[in-house]
Amino acid sequence: MFELSPSLSAGSQLNLGAVLNATRSLAHIHLDVDDGNFVHEITFGMDTVRTVVQNTPVPVDVHLEVLNPMDYVESILEIGVPAACAHVEALPYPSEWLSALKVGGCPRRGLAINLVTPVDVLGYYADQLDYVLFVSVEADREGLPFRPMTLEKVRRARQILPAKVQIWVDGGVNETNLRDVVMAGADAVVMGRAVFGADDPVAAYERLVALGETYRKERDA
Repeated sequence: MFELSPSLSAGSQLNLGAVLNATRSLAHIHLDVDDGNFVHEITFGMDTVRTVVQNTPVPVDVHLEVLNPMDYVESILEIGVPAACAHVEALPYPSEWLSALKVGGCPRRGLAINLVTPVDVLGYYADQLDYVLFVSVEADREGLPFRPMTLEKVRRARQILPAKVQIWVDGGVNETNLRDVVMAGADAVVMGRAVFGADDPVAAYERLVALGETYRKERDA
């Protein structure tokens, strides 16, 4: 089943409560935790993660874009985050991250990977992974366009990872390139403005999920 996790950073920051109330029928919500060091942006902190988890029935997946992911493990476990991934580039020992989450009871553990990082590094942790998240954009002066090279990385990941490991793509995914992303082997995507920028976010979400599922069936036929 194709999955879509709308990124809450694209919703109204002044009215997060209203956004959460309006999207209680979604299957996922994506939260970026950016520290202003690993990446330039500063988005949500763990206090906001806690507030969101406590005020929506929707499962939250957290994407840590931080310099020291291990510093966040205790909070992730205490809050009860259902799914969390951190960047392999920020983890000297990725296995330590994955093991700490498993021992602490986090249901789904993942690694995120940037554009320039060789995809084969993920193979070393295949037995510990529930999902991987490919960041398919890179900040530059032209904005944040989807980088087509991501498709090759997704194809390679599907070759080296067990079928049980979900492949997610995050960044610049929209209705125009969604088919390419799914056909390359992605099981799920993160979108922001395509959902929260719509007049009816839930209707937009449902339409995009249905479209992605159509492409998944085409790919797997």
